[in-house]
Amino acid sequence: MSASIIGVQNHEHGLGRSEPEGNSRNPLIKKARSIRTLFQNTKIIVHVLVCIFAVASWADMNGMWAQLPLLVEKAHEGWTLPSYIIVISQVANIGPLIFILISCLAPQTKPKLEKVTSFLIIILGMVACFMLAFLWEYTTDIGGSQHSTALLTLNFFLAVGDCTSSVSFYAFMAYMKPEYIATLFVGEGLSGLIPSVIAIGQGVGEIVCNGTMPISTEPNFSVRVYFIILSGILLVSALAFLLLNFWNYCKSEMVTQPASEEVIIPQPKHPNAMYGTLDSVSQSSEDRASNGLYPAEDDDKADVTKHSHASTSGTEVTTSTEVLIMGTNESSQSSSLFRSIRNLVKVQDISMWIFFFLLAQIIFINMTLTSFLPTIQIYSVLPYGLQYYHLATTLPQIANPVACLFALFFMAEHAAIIFIVTILGEVGLGYIIYVAVMSPTPPLHGENGGGELAVSMLTVLDYLLAALYMYYVFM
Repeated sequence: MSASIIGVQNHEHGLGRSEPEGNSRNPLIKKARSIRTLFQNTKIIVHVLVCIFAVASWADMNGMWAQLPLLVEKAHEGWTLPSYIIVISQVANIGPLIFILISCLAPQTKPKLEKVTSFLIIILGMVACFMLAFLWEYTTDIGGSQHSTALLTLNFFLAVGDCTSSVSFYAFMAYMKPEYIATLFVGEGLSGLIPSVIAIGQGVGEIVCNGTMPISTEPNFSVRVYFIILSGILLVSALAFLLLNFWNYCKSEMVTQPASEEVIIPQPKHPNAMYGTLDSVSQSSEDRASNGLYPAEDDDKADVTKHSHASTSGTEVTTSTEVLIMGTNESSQSSSLFRSIRNLVKVQDISMWIFFFLLAQIIFINMTLTSFLPTIQIYSVLPYGLQYYHLATTLPQIANPVACLFALFFMAEHAAIIFIVTILGEVGLGYIIYVAVMSPTPPLHGENGGGELAVSMLTVLDYLLAALYMYYVFM
């Protein structure tokens, strides 16, 4: 191993540092040091643009959920409208599948594929939101009953775009400095926070009694105005994305290409080795990285390509990140799909059983947050009143980014903490299911505290599950 590599490894492991041992172990000091490092070699304006761009990831669908209290009142689907939206959203997952297939079968389309797809997703969401503002009440007769065809059809296009953004936005960010990934997470969190805050300001009106006749008052502004505001937010995200791609100030923050495109990473031979990708493999790239410099987007890619395909079978290279690679002479066209799928998996010092157990936990949490809870929350909260249902659709979306931010700064380092949080989440989920089963006369119905308890349990449950997701992903 070369002396330069040993020096880098010693620096990574904190050898030779003069700061007190207590400070090096303090998690808050570590986090502050990480944040300082994050902004050291990056640009604040680019961070802001990345954050604005990331807001487009789920802002429109989160806005749709925030409008459910008003939509359910007038849509012919009534209380079943959330179920329709969930089913349509799951069908929309065909978008990410198509994107991944094109990426694997036609790697020569990169990076244009990521850029064009990401921009089209933002434009699609913007146009669909604008159309929803004027067409959401349009219905047609299907099978002898009226259905909100315009609302559900445009919801499908929103869902296709948002589901695909979960892969295309990250693929695009692979062409930027890795320090900007954290900013992308912040923007995704704001994609739920911003529509919820706007919906809280909108309100849902209230039902008042005029003698014996109930009268429903209007919200502060209509559903049409709300969707136009969402369309404007996506327009701002589109402008931020264009600046990231065409403004020279931002283009300097681009890297040549993701290393995983050309580097082949087989199963490591050593028990303590881990799967991963290299920042660079050529000597010139290592020199640039050590100096804190990144190549521009239009730099020559020949060095990386030549180095990654020139090594012979059986050659091992150990770098400062302790990632083992082995070159092969296999045809890139015949094995591109296999390599792309294999490089998606990154396992660090854990057994395969634990890996799949954690994967199952993440699947369960995602299923609960994105499908199960939104479907049953109308049955568990709406019987207490429209105001409570309005809070149940907005407060959890605010709790979600707060939980992710908390988990990021106070990461659980012990399995016991994660286990306790998991049990608390399951208890909360059990209560919400029980309340939904007892609908339309749930516990404490018509009594003080019933609606408050249901909304609080939903909000806390969303908070716990979001924090658990972060713990499982980064543990």
